[in-house]
Amino acid sequence: MTYTYDQVLAYEVARELINSHIADCSAAMADEEAKAEASADRLAEIRRRQTGLVSEREELDMTDDAAVSLVVAKYRRIPASSEAPPTFQWQ
Repeated sequence: MTYTYDQVLAYEVARELINSHIADCSAAMADEEAKAEASADRLAEIRRRQTGLVSEREELDMTDDAAVSLVVAKYRRIPASSEAPPTFQWQ
């Protein structure tokens, strides 16, 4: 398999974006479980989301530029304020 430096970089960015959403799911599960009456439905929904993210991360092909770009676009973080400087510029 042959790949370029730019492909490696984009792939790592895509994986880390997915990882951040997986971590969000973990935090959401912990928050739900900390409630006096945790919702089994909500926990199942979060677990399904997390499982889907793990699968998406594992299936991502470093040489599939379109798929990597789609993941970056789908999971990138948007600053809360337009005054906040962007932390990453995708080109």
